[in-house]
Amino acid sequence: MSKMRAATTRLEPGQHSIDRVQPRMKDSVWLLDWSLRLPDGRLVTKRTQGSSKGEVRRRARQTSNELLSSASSTWKTTDSLVDYIAAVSKPAIDNARLRESSQKRYSLVLKQLVGDCQTHRHRDSLRGHSIASGTSFRVMENALREIAELHGPETAHQARSVLSKYVVAQLKRDNLIIADPIKGESLDLGPKQLPQRGGKALSREDYNRVLDHLLSIDPSEGVESPKRGRWKLADRVAKRRNAIDLTLLQAATGLRIGEATSITWRDVEISDDGAMQVEVTAAISKTHRGRHVPVLDGRVAARILERRNSSHDQDERVIGSPADPAAAWDGRNCTAAVADLYLVLAEQLDIALLKTARSHVWRATLNSLLLDSVPEVVRTAFFGHNAATSRAHYTDLSDTSGMRAAARQLRAV
Repeated sequence: MSKMRAATTRLEPGQHSIDRVQPRMKDSVWLLDWSLRLPDGRLVTKRTQGSSKGEVRRRARQTSNELLSSASSTWKTTDSLVDYIAAVSKPAIDNARLRESSQKRYSLVLKQLVGDCQTHRHRDSLRGHSIASGTSFRVMENALREIAELHGPETAHQARSVLSKYVVAQLKRDNLIIADPIKGESLDLGPKQLPQRGGKALSREDYNRVLDHLLSIDPSEGVESPKRGRWKLADRVAKRRNAIDLTLLQAATGLRIGEATSITWRDVEISDDGAMQVEVTAAISKTHRGRHVPVLDGRVAARILERRNSSHDQDERVIGSPADPAAAWDGRNCTAAVADLYLVLAEQLDIALLKTARSHVWRATLNSLLLDSVPEVVRTAFFGHNAATSRAHYTDLSDTSGMRAAARQLRAV
């Protein structure tokens, strides 16, 4: 009897060839090479193995059903969730209309979700899970709780948002899951950081002492040449100069750190009387509203102009990467360098606030110092926020010297 040939008619969308082809034995294992026409017309070829003809056909049909359930995707629920995140979720973040800082932050917490962390070992991450097992409520909850323990509640809440928007939502689009397992559920990730009421500010005396000191520092003084590694002495000096000049720029303008490290020389304007101002475009403003900010200290303006002498292009950042001024300064490296500088300032100038305060201290300080002399509407436009935010976050309510002075004037009348 002649062997039956498999049907050669074209598979229609949703059809497979599992029943058309015959399993074959190889090395004591049954193999079945088959094809499936996806709903969008693409042809997928697969090879399934099993211990018997019946098992190999059953497993092939199961794979076919999983592929069809994912509609336009070739992913199956048995595939690695980490592989899916790398191939689908990460590009979704990269292609989203996000600010550069948000994109970097979302990518970082995405790495934490899959256990790709340089500082901690994540035992309850999504790594090692299939799409099916990794999208169970308990697994996702444990991964988020671990992030809360290792990186803090605020990071965990952000990781939850990234997980829902860029992982779960993509899985739903590919018909790999039906619903978000953690949507609307209460997870014990710790409290979100409450906004600080009444920002802490430096006194006028301490503010001036800091500016005077920063302007007197030689960035190369005390910097030792590294004994090994790719960084040279010039790189260390450039990093220290960056931290000093960035702090001076923020102290004289109240710019947010992200704004200060994003402005280019094209955004720096010099008026006919020599005054300097910076244009914060809507693209880099945190509030998406552009504004013009004057540099309030002429010495700082002169210091900034010194940097321009070594720049090569109008689109180069005023405060760029220490190693490559044309590139952006990495956010974490920038924050760490500034924090180190503040600790040195706190010790050298005996200013306790600088041990814990970070770059927002300049916004609070300037807002508080200008409180009595500049109308609120002008100050809010200057700092790029609204009046309520100004009162809540950038006004030091612990300094009552102004109230005491006013009271003395009342008694003198």
